[in-house]
Amino acid sequence: MPSRTAAADKIKARLDALTALRSGGALNDVASNYTQLRAFGRAGRKVNAVRLRRTYVRHDVPRPVDRERNGLPRDEQPPAARLIAPRGVAGRLHLILLFAAHCQAAPGRQWPNRIPIEPDSTQRLSWMGLIGAHARHTPGGRRVASPRVNKSRQITEALKKLRDQHLLEFPNAGTSRPFQDFRLLCDSGASTDAAPIPYKVPRAEAPGIDVPVEFFTCGWVNLLTPSETVAYLMWLDVTQNPEHDEPYVTGIERAGHFGLGRDAYETHETLEAFGLIDVEPALLRHEDGKYTDYSAEGGSPICHRVTLTDGITRNAAEAIEPVLRQYAATGRWGRPLSSLSDLAASLGIRIPS
Repeated sequence: MPSRTAAADKIKARLDALTALRSGGALNDVASNYTQLRAFGRAGRKVNAVRLRRTYVRHDVPRPVDRERNGLPRDEQPPAARLIAPRGVAGRLHLILLFAAHCQAAPGRQWPNRIPIEPDSTQRLSWMGLIGAHARHTPGGRRVASPRVNKSRQITEALKKLRDQHLLEFPNAGTSRPFQDFRLLCDSGASTDAAPIPYKVPRAEAPGIDVPVEFFTCGWVNLLTPSETVAYLMWLDVTQNPEHDEPYVTGIERAGHFGLGRDAYETHETLEAFGLIDVEPALLRHEDGKYTDYSAEGGSPICHRVTLTDGITRNAAEAIEPVLRQYAATGRWGRPLSSLSDLAASLGIRIPS
């Protein structure tokens, strides 16, 4: 677990990035571009959810785990977990690519990507305008890079990482424009160098997870951390494809099926603070993950019960910023009480109007 100072530094950096994206209008621009993407997509079909193949998030058969706290080694994780990284935008970009594919291609059909990385006179949309990444001006050194150049570099580096994970391919590799018209490969992660599998938008009957379209249009895809995003996908799967009578995941399931370690699981604190999930804590479980009077004989596993909320329909920036500021001031995650009515509601008290 990071020290208090390290955690505070991360929160400050996250707040700075969020403030820059909001004040510069980038988040509003991206939201407008998502609206255009849906509006000028395939006629007659409005996308309400982005369907991910289940194996993108979860192994059908759990892999052996040495220590559930650590999850699986990276090369044994499902594709979504493999894309978790402290730097870069590969996981975020991949989900946005899948969103675009759903907007522009019918279920069961391939998606012909014609969106350029940078805006040009022939296209109203670009990948630069579809991702809300905070790119700074880089002074000094042999070359001075502008935010625009840095953002373009972020995207091309992410595309190369997705290629390395067999999630897309470059048909124009070796030319002067190697990234032009790149092609998605199947999100199942089953492609290889010798046998690439073209991506097709999943049909409803295919085993999968439906990500609400508000995850994109309300800005969550650009503002959650990679671990928060993959954990949210896990809770979507737990809810939509239940394995138990109650909504929980055991440590062995979380590690062996989803490939996630304890750190990713603990993002339930931030996801709850942001209002995306409600958590019913395991009564006998302490914050360090240990149990009081634990017995393996009988009964349900001692795990948090997690349910999804309709918080995904809220504007992500407006939901996240006050939570981060409260954490910066108190060192604890929680939903801010912004008014007397919020406080009363938290106590179950109804204030007459």
